[in-house]
Amino acid sequence: MIPAGATIAIRDRYLAPSLFAPFADDMARRISRLSMGPLLETSADTGVLTQAIASATSAGLTIIATDADADIVRFAADKPGMARVTWQEADPAALPFADASFGIVTCHFGVVAMSDRVKAFTEARRVIKLGGRFVFSVPGLLRHNPVAECVQATLTALMHTDPPTFVTRVLHGYADSEAIDDDLTDAGFTDAVYTSVDLPFAAASARDVAVGFCLGTDLRQEIEARAQGDVERIVDAVTAALEQRFGAGPIDTTMRAQFISAAG
Repeated sequence: MIPAGATIAIRDRYLAPSLFAPFADDMARRISRLSMGPLLETSADTGVLTQAIASATSAGLTIIATDADADIVRFAADKPGMARVTWQEADPAALPFADASFGIVTCHFGVVAMSDRVKAFTEARRVIKLGGRFVFSVPGLLRHNPVAECVQATLTALMHTDPPTFVTRVLHGYADSEAIDDDLTDAGFTDAVYTSVDLPFAAASARDVAVGFCLGTDLRQEIEARAQGDVERIVDAVTAALEQRFGAGPIDTTMRAQFISAAG
């Protein structure tokens, strides 16, 4: 079993290449078309979008990447491709930057886990220059993400009296455009464009995906609270379910996220 302290590294190794990186690459290309800087990334996690932005944008663009977790900041700052990025610990709901400091504020999937999205959105708007954009992404509905749907269905079947809810409540729990629009409006944004993006989900094996979801996200805490010390059994069951649905070899399916670009 992989040690409990390795959650960040597990997420970056086993889940990021399949789930986070494809959307990050697409998002970075969209951001590269925006001419106003500097750029601030909030809730940057392990820096998957950060690396993509650093690769896709002009060398003259100043990039500041932040996360509220000091351990994540240290982990991400040491990754390849971060030489031009300034990393800093910062709470997205209390940003330590002056008003109108950035042309672009961005966040990749991080808003789904924010405890007070309106406050974080208000902070993003505060630090954006006139004419700048807040560009962020959220995973789509569970039914449009078959791998996550399979993971959740398996966990529900295994622990039907009290199933883990991270996948439905957090990861895929903020896919409603109307709810997002309400929060953006409450934060003072007046213009938002929504784009659904469908991309391939490709993974080397069902085991990699099971480890990534079950041990590399906050789902791990929910599983550990219910598995009575036998987390490996849950990982094995999720692996078997994924193999039954997608085959015993590499997984090749689809996934959907929503990109939002807001201003005003």
